[in-house]
Amino acid sequence: VQFRTNHVPLHFYLARIGKVDAATCPTCGSAPETVAHFLLACPTYTLHRAVHFRPLGFSGRNLKTLLNSKDALRPLFDYVNATGRLRAVFGSLELPDNDGDEADSDEDE
Repeated sequence: VQFRTNHVPLHFYLARIGKVDAATCPTCGSAPETVAHFLLACPTYTLHRAVHFRPLGFSGRNLKTLLNSKDALRPLFDYVNATGRLRAVFGSLELPDNDGDEADSDEDE
């Protein structure tokens, strides 16, 4: 949800709320560090994008797909973890276990 609303602790948002002086990307220094820049454009993470978004094909270069498709969740989380950019705030991102409810109901029987 934070990626969709631009309320993720990237410099664009942090500058807006007065936590950092400039919105400029701290890794490349070439543009404001928005969600789109971090996910699709920052030259620092070109290799990570190529590796983690490749299974999504052309749609892996589309912000709408990355932020709204269930198929994009695993590549998106893997990309964020691989960059290490948000690790200090969120630690390692993990997908929720969809089988957890079924396992709990089996134990109750």
